Amino acid sequence: MTTVHRSARAIVAVSERLVLTRPQEGDVEAVFAVHGDPETNRYNPHGPQRDLAQAREMLDGFVADWVRDGVGYCAVATREEPEVVIGFAGLCLYTLDGEQVFNLYYRFRPSAWGAGYAAEAARAAMAEALPRFPGVPVTALIRADNLPSRRLAGRLGLVADPDGRVDDEERVIHRMA
Repeated sequence: MTTVHRSARAIVAVSERLVLTRPQEGDVEAVFAVHGDPETNRYNPHGPQRDLAQAREMLDGFVADWVRDGVGYCAVATREEPEVVIGFAGLCLYTLDGEQVFNLYYRFRPSAWGAGYAAEAARAAMAEALPRFPGVPVTALIRADNLPSRRLAGRLGLVADPDGRVDDEERVIHRMA
């Protein structure tokens, strides 16, 4: 497992079982462990990351979002092992069809699947971010065949676009109901 340097982590939210922190320089291996795994990228239109350079680019984007917007995707760990990143989840501001929205994101190591961590992390991230950005809608871009992610989005209160709209990568646009 990839570990992180606990002393330098900025806590974003704490839930019953999880700690969400701002991504930091030392997270590149954790980003690659999650995003380079073919299993975690089964529905990703770009497939898994091929190397640490791609992980670095993604991590740089995560860090830049926090610097620019004061919100973004978080590194997620359990409260029992706060130094071990098990996944990434959170909200990132972006523009969809000319409207500023949040993109809800969650991706976890397969060893963390089935425990409800993605839902718990997403709820914690939303509880932290939404009051600070009133009126900004929450969306999720999910491939039509990614039924596990679509079910989770539904449990979180997002529904698929009734007109079947998709983004430029053919992902179904889900929006907070």
